[in-house]
Amino acid sequence: MRIRMRNFVRFLIVIIIFTIVVVIVMDKIVMPLYIRHGEKFILMDVRQKQFGEAKAILAMNGLEVEVIDTVDNSDLLPGTVVDQQPPPGYDVKKGRVIRLVVTGGEKYFQMPNLVGKVLKAAGLEMVHYKLVVDSVIYQYSTDKPKGVVSEQSVPQGVMISSNELIVLTVSKGQPPRQLEVPDLFGLNLEGAKRAIRKSGFRMGMIRYIPNPELTPYTVIGQEPKKGELRDKPVTIDLEVTTTDVKQE
Repeated sequence: MRIRMRNFVRFLIVIIIFTIVVVIVMDKIVMPLYIRHGEKFILMDVRQKQFGEAKAILAMNGLEVEVIDTVDNSDLLPGTVVDQQPPPGYDVKKGRVIRLVVTGGEKYFQMPNLVGKVLKAAGLEMVHYKLVVDSVIYQYSTDKPKGVVSEQSVPQGVMISSNELIVLTVSKGQPPRQLEVPDLFGLNLEGAKRAIRKSGFRMGMIRYIPNPELTPYTVIGQEPKKGELRDKPVTIDLEVTTTDVKQE
């Protein structure tokens, strides 16, 4: 029993010593050699090259490649390298990751919501997304204050690309109070004139129609018709009974 215990202790001591030696060798010899492995060299310029060609060149020199961004550029073919990090001429070693920025094809994104924003803010957001204002329409709005976008030709959330033409409708504020044409039928001529002025309209032509069955100067017709709405005052023409034919 004692012999087995002594053997076990010796074995344990050997394992501990071996582990310590391995750690010292890795720390003092292997890792420094690994770190110093490979000489530095000047990084080549792969800008203006297609991504596939640039990647092959970098890989042949023992470098890794990562695309970190894609940008729009109508002057270059999609997949053209426009920037690299580190820049050309930088000292690098094999295994270094070279980060590239390449041009992309046409990008699609969701149409932003411009409704409820003042026209200037909506314009700045369109510039951010590279959208183009095709035209601006000004209309009265019952729920949007003056100068605020009330409608957009492309609804929010629809997938679009840059340079899309957008029509914006901008509020002119609350519509002016509309005037309702009064009911003048059956009134005498003077009463009809007062009703017209009181309603904000103007007196128009009077057409006299002989009708012995009705009291003279009674209104039997009007244009515009009663109940019609007008944004601004207009003239109201009347048909009035009379015993004689005459015009005013």
